[in-house]
Amino acid sequence: RARALLQQLPPQDCDERYCPDLSEEERRQLRAFSAQRRREALGQGLTRPVPAPCHGCPCRKCGRRLNKGDPGVSASGLGDQFWHPSCFSCHSCHQPLVDLIYFQRDGRIYCGRHHAELWRPRCASCDQLIFVEECVEAEGQRWHPEHFCCLECDEPLRGQRYVMRSGRPCCRHCFDSLFAEPCQACGDPIGADSEEATHQGLHWHARASCFCCSLCRKPLRGQPLTCHHGQLFCSETCSLGWDSSSTASDSSDSAFASAPSPHS
Repeated sequence: RARALLQQLPPQDCDERYCPDLSEEERRQLRAFSAQRRREALGQGLTRPVPAPCHGCPCRKCGRRLNKGDPGVSASGLGDQFWHPSCFSCHSCHQPLVDLIYFQRDGRIYCGRHHAELWRPRCASCDQLIFVEECVEAEGQRWHPEHFCCLECDEPLRGQRYVMRSGRPCCRHCFDSLFAEPCQACGDPIGADSEEATHQGLHWHARASCFCCSLCRKPLRGQPLTCHHGQLFCSETCSLGWDSSSTASDSSDSAFASAPSPHS
């Protein structure tokens, strides 16, 4: 429960003590932002029986009626409106806010995290709101410029090429050395600068010399294909031909292994 509360109401959104690296100007903006939210948007949802004057009133969220004596949630600052307890949740993440503080905008209720994000972007690295004028935008997320770094070596990546790994940026060198998949054909890593082809969870360089029929060597990019035991084929004919040649090769090896030595 404590972890959920920290997720819904991040302390760094309203208390500069949780943001030791902020500049004085950023601290000033955070204090002003927090004070304005408390003054204009903060409230608390309280559970209580629906009073007689509100008998038959619709739930503010789902529209179903609430009868006198039913458990309902009223929101301070939003007038004589009621919600079903299960309906009193954040408009963005749908986490319950019954008996908790909430923030409102345009009649909708939000947890602290998602209300703050209506006004300020949040850094995907440090999870703090961004008060500087510039930020890095990539893959639908935002970062403080100094926090957009490789997840492994911390090399700054602003203006550099990168690869996303589990939602975090990775420099090309670290990706190639730590995360690149081996090519099923040649065995070399498929680096960040290489085009990749995948099929049934296996990986190849997309070049014609690797992503091709294992028997006739026909390039398979954009072509129909079949896969047997990790080998690619352009047709069932080539697949059967490969099986036949493999069987013949196995038989030859077996005969060679069982042949008597001329010196025995």
